[in-house]
Amino acid sequence: MRAFFIISVFLSGLVSLGAIWIVHQMTANFNPDGSNPMWSNGNPGLFFILWPMPFIFYFIFSMIFVFEKIHNKYKVNRRRFITGYTLLFIGLVSFTLYRILDFNRVAQPYFEYEIGYLNPYTNDLFFNVWTLLAALCIPAIVSFYLEGRK
Repeated sequence: MRAFFIISVFLSGLVSLGAIWIVHQMTANFNPDGSNPMWSNGNPGLFFILWPMPFIFYFIFSMIFVFEKIHNKYKVNRRRFITGYTLLFIGLVSFTLYRILDFNRVAQPYFEYEIGYLNPYTNDLFFNVWTLLAALCIPAIVSFYLEGRK
């Protein structure tokens, strides 16, 4: 059973990284010198994050138990690690928000209408490895509270 869990977490992690890579590849590049049409068929990169979403959720939630095992095995300092995970989470979210706001500030003058924050040019700002790491900080923090429940 333990081997099945390890294999399933590894495969769901690969699916998560693959989905993020495909979204990055399907994101239209913003070109300030050329035309930047907004297609009426939606945001094609988001289609490739929709189908693997159960695997992504499984990966994030199963990491709670993986972090719990790691923290128990190495007897880590609870307060120091919670602080570190929290600071990493805040830093990654702040970095992502800065990039999104900066992109919107730079790109807005090139469009006739006001563009939203989630558009065909910002998929890779929302769905990337940094946001996956920020999402993994939450199970790392939660794993300490599951451990304290015993």
